[in-house]
Amino acid sequence: MKKSIFILVFALIISNLIYAQLPVSAGLKLGFNTSKMPTEITNISDIKDQGRNGFLFGAFIRINLTKFYIQPEVYYTKKGGNFQYNSSGNIYTQQSSFTTVDIPLLVGVKLLDLKVANFRLMAGPVASFITDRNVSIQTNGINITSVPSPTLKFKNSIWGFQAGTGIDVLKFSLDVKYEWGINNISDFADMTARTKILHVGLGMKLF
Repeated sequence: MKKSIFILVFALIISNLIYAQLPVSAGLKLGFNTSKMPTEITNISDIKDQGRNGFLFGAFIRINLTKFYIQPEVYYTKKGGNFQYNSSGNIYTQQSSFTTVDIPLLVGVKLLDLKVANFRLMAGPVASFITDRNVSIQTNGINITSVPSPTLKFKNSIWGFQAGTGIDVLKFSLDVKYEWGINNISDFADMTARTKILHVGLGMKLF
C-alpha cells in the first residue's frame, strides 16, 4: 500500500511539473550496485559481512533551479547481503537478496555548469519497498533452509540516505552514490541489520 501511494505521488508531481512548463528534464537510468548488510546478533561477536552485486533500472526527473536542482527518481533494483559466523564449532552462512522499488528524492548543486557538460553533487533520502526476497541459511556448507517470498524474517521497507556525485555530458549522465540504511530491517528480536550500498548509474535524458 505504501509503495503504491509513493509511486502515485511521484507520478502526480512529475505531471504537474511538466504541465507547468518548468525547466525540467527527464530520462532513463540503468546501472549496478554492490551492497552489504552489516549484521549484529546477540551473544555472537565474530560476524563477517560479505557483499553482493546487483543491478538497477528506472527513470529520473531533474528540476533545474539555476545552480541547484531537485532530482526525484524511481527504479527497480536487486540488492542484499551475506554474513557468516561460527557458533559451537559450526560455521553458519546466511545469504539474503531483495528485489525492491526505490524512490530517492535528491537535492543537488552544480559545481561546474557548461553548455555540453556539468559536474554535480547531490544528497537526499530514499525509500525502498521490498517486492521479493530470498533467504538461505547454510551450516558447514550444507543448505538447511530456504525462505522464498513472502517471509517475516525481514521488514517490507528500507529507509535510507544517499549522497554522491555526478557528471553530465550532452544527454548522458553518470551518477555515483553511496546509500546508508537508517532502519533495522531484521524481524528477529536479537538481530539488527542495516544496508550499505554503492550505486553506479548511467542515465540518458529523453527531454
